Amino acid sequence: MFEFVFDYVDRDEFTKYIRLLIIVSCYILFRKYYTKYASSKLIKRQLEQDKKEKEEKPARDSAERQALHDKLAAEAETIGWGKKTRKNVQVHQSILEAQAAELRERHQTAYDAAEDNDIEDLLED
Repeated sequence: MFEFVFDYVDRDEFTKYIRLLIIVSCYILFRKYYTKYASSKLIKRQLEQDKKEKEEKPARDSAERQALHDKLAAEAETIGWGKKTRKNVQVHQSILEAQAAELRERHQTAYDAAEDNDIEDLLED
């Protein structure tokens, strides 16, 4: 079939190039399918991790709140006069700090998502 080619190129060299062509073609073909498979696996793993974190978050948050309350209660016992007011101020301050941190995090994640949307057309599949 390729007898005319052997007039111009050595048989061994021709077989090397054909092998290389087959290997590169297979790589290009299977790379597409593997990237789809890997991305679907990654998405599934991330969804499972998010679900697990979502289930654990209320318990973790309540434990943090309880630890903060215990710390503030212990602090208020050692302070002396006006301890109820100081305790209330510290509780309010800790709540405001937590809300500010959550707001900062929410704005940061929204910014990151907007940034990805700006360059999405430049990204390759």
